[in-house]
Amino acid sequence: MSKIQQTTTPVTTAIIGLGRAGWDLHLKPMLGHKGFKIVATADPLPERGAEAVELTGCEAFSDIDELLAKSDARLVVVATPSISHYEDALKVLNAGRHCIVEKPFAIEHAHAEALVSLAREKGLGLFVHHTHLHLAEFNHLKAVIESGILGDLFSVRAFWGFYSRRWDWQTLKKNGGGQLNNTCPHTLSVVLALLGDRVEQVFGDLRNIKDSGDAEDHVHVMLRTKSGVTADVVVSSAMAQSAPRWMLCGSRGTLTSDGKTSKIRFYDGSKVNPLTVLDTAAPGRQYLSESLPWEEKEMTVEASPVPSFHENIFDVLTSGAAQIVTPESAAEVVRVSCMARKSNG
Repeated sequence: MSKIQQTTTPVTTAIIGLGRAGWDLHLKPMLGHKGFKIVATADPLPERGAEAVELTGCEAFSDIDELLAKSDARLVVVATPSISHYEDALKVLNAGRHCIVEKPFAIEHAHAEALVSLAREKGLGLFVHHTHLHLAEFNHLKAVIESGILGDLFSVRAFWGFYSRRWDWQTLKKNGGGQLNNTCPHTLSVVLALLGDRVEQVFGDLRNIKDSGDAEDHVHVMLRTKSGVTADVVVSSAMAQSAPRWMLCGSRGTLTSDGKTSKIRFYDGSKVNPLTVLDTAAPGRQYLSESLPWEEKEMTVEASPVPSFHENIFDVLTSGAAQIVTPESAAEVVRVSCMARKSNG
């Protein structure tokens, strides 16, 4: 990232794809940030381009090739259908532009790695829209783990479940649809960052329960890191009942959280005697037990201590700030997703 040429002027920006993601998740927040100037958009629907022109005064093009040929935008957002992300991001980087890629970063791990290498080779910024690493929820969970209050982390459970039927393009495998590419990149970006070690084993159960297409609407993934920490992750739109959104299990306590409030039950290791094995008959034929000095606390998830996704991109491009979502971490999400898909058969 040190090779990125910095500037103090607004970052001229183009957006490829003016659907929900391109319009609501990128154009609107960037329009409200004085550090970005939207100069071009591309979408095959002319009415979307006309709407962008009216709102921003930008140029409107019909496709990515025309935009890259006729616009000099320094930063280009790829918010096209999931199956096109790799090819479109490749075009942007080869055109010498910094690139924001909507999730999923890529469908195949080799493609994600290729984009990371190309951006590094050209000294260009590559930013993947894993916004949950900027949110208060993730930073709170990370801080609790780092505080040591739970002891040594050995298990993470994530439950992102609800019930809703879909029948749009994201329910079709041919479009790169399904929960593994849609919501799971957000969940896995957080889980992998909390685990803190490389995932080596993955089991995935991917099913279509009720959506109209052939892509999965229910994902259950189990992960195990090199150091033995496990994660049990459910991301499903086929769950009509809820469960704790997060559970972090450590050697001296457990956290449960709904993302807004966390409850922790723990004990201070300095207040208990060390255990020694009794390798003889148990006294009185009883299970050996003790009364631990349990403590309980409730914590409100405070505001995020880090800038938003787009604010961080502006800081990276203008003042050399550290990139919160690295392309390497995004490629790791793709690697684990591919392992889950492969294990499902």
